Amino acid sequence: MDDEWQNNDAQGTSLNPGNETVHPFLIDSVEEYDMDALLGAEDHVYTDQDDEDEEHNLQGGKSTKRGKRFTAHQIKELELFTPLLLLHSSFQLGAHPNDSERQDIADRIGLDARQVKFWFQNRRNKTKVKAVGDENKDIKRENAQLHAENMILQKKLLCGRCCDRNDEKCRLLDENARLKDMKRHAQEYLLKLMHAGKLPHSKTLELLESASLNLVPFIDNDSINQATHLSYAERALNEFVMLAMKAEPMWLPTSNGKVLNEQEYKSYTTFPELLGPCPQGFVMEASKWTTTVRGTASNIVGILTDISRWPRMFPGIIGGVRASCVISTGILNLHDGLIQEMNVDFSLQSPRLPNRSMKFLRYSKQIENSQWAVVDVSMDGTRGIEPYGSRIGYMSCRLLPSGCLLEDLSNGRCKVTWIVHVEYDETTVQPIFRQFFQSGQALGASRWLASLQRQCEYMAIMHSSHSSGAAMSALGRRSVLELAQRMMTSFYTTVSKPVAPDSSNIVNEWRGSCEIGTNIFEATVRMVIWNCSTMEQPPSLVLSATTTVWLPGMPPHRVHEYLCNVQRRGEWDRFAYDGAVEEFCSVVTCRPLPGNAVSVFQPSDVTVRTNSNMMILQEATSDASCSLLVYSFTEMNMMRAVMDGYDSTSVFLLPSGFAILPDGHGPPHNPAPAATSSSAPTSQNHTGGSFLTAAYQAVLPSSITNHATQTLDDAGNRVCQAINQILAAVGADIAIPA
Repeated sequence: MDDEWQNNDAQGTSLNPGNETVHPFLIDSVEEYDMDALLGAEDHVYTDQDDEDEEHNLQGGKSTKRGKRFTAHQIKELELFTPLLLLHSSFQLGAHPNDSERQDIADRIGLDARQVKFWFQNRRNKTKVKAVGDENKDIKRENAQLHAENMILQKKLLCGRCCDRNDEKCRLLDENARLKDMKRHAQEYLLKLMHAGKLPHSKTLELLESASLNLVPFIDNDSINQATHLSYAERALNEFVMLAMKAEPMWLPTSNGKVLNEQEYKSYTTFPELLGPCPQGFVMEASKWTTTVRGTASNIVGILTDISRWPRMFPGIIGGVRASCVISTGILNLHDGLIQEMNVDFSLQSPRLPNRSMKFLRYSKQIENSQWAVVDVSMDGTRGIEPYGSRIGYMSCRLLPSGCLLEDLSNGRCKVTWIVHVEYDETTVQPIFRQFFQSGQALGASRWLASLQRQCEYMAIMHSSHSSGAAMSALGRRSVLELAQRMMTSFYTTVSKPVAPDSSNIVNEWRGSCEIGTNIFEATVRMVIWNCSTMEQPPSLVLSATTTVWLPGMPPHRVHEYLCNVQRRGEWDRFAYDGAVEEFCSVVTCRPLPGNAVSVFQPSDVTVRTNSNMMILQEATSDASCSLLVYSFTEMNMMRAVMDGYDSTSVFLLPSGFAILPDGHGPPHNPAPAATSSSAPTSQNHTGGSFLTAAYQAVLPSSITNHATQTLDDAGNRVCQAINQILAAVGADIAIPA
C-alpha cells in the first residue's frame, strides 16, 4: 500500500499523499486561498488517470480531459462510509480503505474502485491542510498575546524614577548630572585659558593641580572589554597599513626620510575621529623610514612583544617601562592577534631634553605568511572619556597609529618600514630643541630603525661562536659585551632620566665658563649627588655632572671622530695625563656601520702613570640618529678576568662620556670610521649642527660637608675643560648653552 501511495505521488496525482510534512508555503498561505481551488472539489475527480497522463505527455503538459462530477447520492454514501473507516484505520488524518473496501464501496454506488481511491485521497489532504491552517491561526493568536504581554512588561521595567518624580534618588541623580556638566564646562574653559595664555609646562601643571583636575590622561574603566580593545586595535591596524603602503603624495621625501603630507592624510583617514581633533597648541610629527635588518620578521615581533627584551633593543630611547599587561592573547601564543597595554617613558641623551610618557595599546598581527605588523596607538580613544564624551586632564603627547611593518627577505634578513605619528604640546620643548623634534630626528622613525639595526647586529655578534682572535675567546667576547651593555644602560640613566625627588639625592646647578676662540659663555652643569650601592661594593656617594651645548653648523660625526682618536685622547681625558692610550683588544659591534666597537684601553706609558693598574672599557656607537662615546675605568685584574670569560656582574662601573645628537637643521650624517691620524679635523660648511652632552661621574668621600663647594667646582671644571678642548679641536665657530 505504501508503494502505491509513493507511485501516485510521483505521478503528480496528490499534493501530499501519505506524508505528514507540509510545505511551509501551505502553512503561511492557507488562509489566502480557497481550499477547493487548491485540492479540487470532492465531487470532481479524474476517473481515468493513465489516459490523462498519456494525453498530458503528448500535448506538452496541457491536459484536455475533464474530471467526472459525482452525484449527490454517491457523495453522501462516501461520507457515510468515512466514519466507519476511521474506527478501524491506522491512518491518523483520515479514512484509508484497502483494496477490498474500495471495490465494495465502488460496487454499491456505481463507481470505479479508482475513483473511490482518489476521492478518499483528496479527502485526507483537505483534512490535513485544514488542520495545519487551524494550528497556524492558533500560533498567530498566541504570538499576538505574547507580544502584548511583552509590551506591558517593558513598560513596567522602565526607570522607577519616572513613576515618582519626588523620589530622593531621582533628585540626587539629577543633581549629580548637573554637577558633572558644570565640572566639564569649567575644565574645558580652564584648559582653553591656559593654551591661550601660552603658560609654561610647570605653571600649567600647578594650575591643574590647584583646580583638582585629573592629571592622568587615561582613566581606567573596567567596563571596556576585549571586544572594544580589539575593534579599536583593528582600526589602528588598518590606518597604519594604509600609511605604510602609501607613497607620494601621502609621504613627501626630505633629507631626513619621508614626512607626512597633512592635507593628503586628512582626505584619506577617519581614525582621528576616535581621538578627537588635535588639541590646541599641539603640533604633529610624522616620519617614515625603511631599511633592512638582521633577523626574521617573527623573531623581531617576538622581541617587540617581550617586555623584558624590548627595552634592550632600544636602550637609548626607552627610558623605562612603568607597567604592562596582556589584554588579549594571540592565536596559539604565536603573537598573532596579541594586544598589550603599555605605560612607557621615552628619553633622549640630554638632561635638557624633555622625556615623553605615553600609555598605549600594542597590537601584533600577521598580515601574510612573511609579513607582520606591530602597531602602537594611544589609549585615549578608549579611555579618559567622561559620560558626556569629553576628554579631560592634561596630555603632553598622544600617539596616533604608529609602529613597524616587517617582511622577510632572503639570507636571514628582514625589510622593516617604521612609522612614528604623534601629536605633542610644543610648549613643553625649549625653542632650541624644537627643530630637532619637528625633523623627526629626536624620536622619529629613523631613530627607532637605526637603534634596531645596530642592536640586531650587536646581538648576532654577541652570540656568535667564532673567536675574536688571540686576545679574547668567544666566551670572553660575550662577557665583555655584556659588561659594556650594563655600562651603557648606566650612562643613559645618568644623562636622560629626571632626578627622583628622593631626600637622599642632592641636586644643584653649577655655572662655569666655557671658551670658544675669544668668546666666553656660561654653561649650566647639573650636579647630582646620590647614593650608590651594589652587591659587591659598600654604599658610596656618587657625583654626576652633566651639561649640553648646541654647536650650530657642526656635524655630529666630526665631533665623534675627534673623540675616537686614541692619539689625542689625553687632550680631554685627565686619565691619560696629556699622553696617548693604546688599544688592548676590541670587538666590532656593527659591521655595516664603521666606528661601532667595544674596546679595552690602557695608557701607552705605564711607567709614569700613578693609575697603572687601571684599564678603560669603552664603547663607541655611531649611526644617522646619534653618536656616543662612553667609558669607565676598571681594575686591570678584574678586566682581564672578564676577557677570559668570567662573570662580569661583580665589576663596578661608573661611566662617563659624550652623546652627540643632530640638531635637526640638516640631513642625517652617515657615520665615518674613527680617525687614526693626529691631525685635527677640518671644519665643513654644513647647515646641520649637533647637540653635545658631556657627563662626568666620580665616587665621593663618605662625607663631603666640608668640601662640597670644592668637589662641585672640580667636577664642573672637568666638564667645561673637556668641552673647551672639543670646541677648539673641531674648529667650532659658535656654541650656545642649552
